[in-house]
Amino acid sequence: MIQDISPCRVDHAYRETAPTLDDCVFSFRGDEVLLREREDGCRSLPSFRDLQYPAEEMLRQAVFLFRVDKEPVFLLDGTAPGCRGLRYFPVCGLKGILPGWAFFAGVTALHLNHWYERNRYCGRCGSVMEKKMGQRALACPDCRNTVYPCIAPVVMVAVINGDKLLMTKYAGRSLPQWVLISGFVETGETLEEAAEREVFEETGIRIRDLQYFGSQPWGFSDSVIAGYTARLDGPDEICLDRKELAEAEWHLRSRLPDELTDISIAHEMIESLRL
Repeated sequence: MIQDISPCRVDHAYRETAPTLDDCVFSFRGDEVLLREREDGCRSLPSFRDLQYPAEEMLRQAVFLFRVDKEPVFLLDGTAPGCRGLRYFPVCGLKGILPGWAFFAGVTALHLNHWYERNRYCGRCGSVMEKKMGQRALACPDCRNTVYPCIAPVVMVAVINGDKLLMTKYAGRSLPQWVLISGFVETGETLEEAAEREVFEETGIRIRDLQYFGSQPWGFSDSVIAGYTARLDGPDEICLDRKELAEAEWHLRSRLPDELTDISIAHEMIESLRL
């Protein structure tokens, strides 16, 4: 999965850390990320030295993100100036570049960048928010409103019917592959209740024997995904919610379609159920 970067380790604890010229920095323009590109086409993560920032500007715009193997990683508050050898690329362009943790770190940085961008102003009084010392939080200097990073919980369910697995395709999306049922958790729901609701709402199927599989941070949608397996409880006839799904079918577990990527928990769940 995208977070599997062993032997490297991300330390997410917030620290008041000043950047140095050689520290890695992420900069985003929408959902594009700034990368250093050599003449031979090889790409890598930029440092503050590549940005050619004066020291005072670097300190003003750098936001501490996390550490990877004790090395600090920063976010640039705003887009970078045009510099030779630096270009913005789609975030998925991080996959396969060095260091090996770049993709996971970049998607996590994207999640935090979304949060910082959406909370520049206080949602209560409209004042400019300020970074709170000593913790990952933004505080309003006028009304004292404090906000913390938003993480939207998602459940994903693999429903098993003997030698078959229930798979779906989203409605109104460009994703061509078969996927597992998933959806956001509603306020006041447990994860288990959300799993049962999502399966029934989207396919009319009832489930039993819900078992936790694992979890995954998914910064593309500012989410954390909790994966479950479950067994069919009752008739296997599908009643499709066409607002959510284009298709839903029972697939033989010996002939499951291949995932387009191996970075997701969906891939791990499907492969674990393949016969």
